[in-house]
Amino acid sequence: MLVAKGRLEGSLVIVEDPEAVSFLYEKGYGVMFGGTLRLKLVEAAYLVYRGFLEVDGADFWSLVEAGARENPEFWTILNVYSDLRNRALVAKPGVEDEEILVDWKKKERVRRLLVRVVREGIRVGFPLFEELFRRALESGRELVMAVVDKEGVISYYIVEGVSREGPEVLAGLPFQD
Repeated sequence: MLVAKGRLEGSLVIVEDPEAVSFLYEKGYGVMFGGTLRLKLVEAAYLVYRGFLEVDGADFWSLVEAGARENPEFWTILNVYSDLRNRALVAKPGVEDEEILVDWKKKERVRRLLVRVVREGIRVGFPLFEELFRRALESGRELVMAVVDKEGVISYYIVEGVSREGPEVLAGLPFQD
């Protein structure tokens, strides 16, 4: 088993060994940059935990602490990211920290998902749903909400559609003031 070596630089872990870069990149980890692989902290923490990566001067818990300093929801995000990876899905951190991009190869087609991580009990307003749904559509992805309860149990919900109209308008019923 190949164990990659990396170094922590701010909020990224850099892997330079060409064999390790190739191996990890083929598995869907990181972003290539000038012959190196740049891993976000959630990816690095997962790889360290699984034994595929060693980071100079950092262990799993120090990576978790570094991630939590940047985002208090890091542990929740890592929980969902790990669950998706453990299901053999190609998962990558998204634009926002709470987003994970998933390419799910199923038979001969690929389902592309934008997974938004939400801790149970956190209110999510319609404007955020609308924005997430719009971004998912623009990127050719389905929106999935990953709700994590206080025990760490994850429930996944596919968002089928978003409309500002009430149920009476959608059902074709006349609206009365």
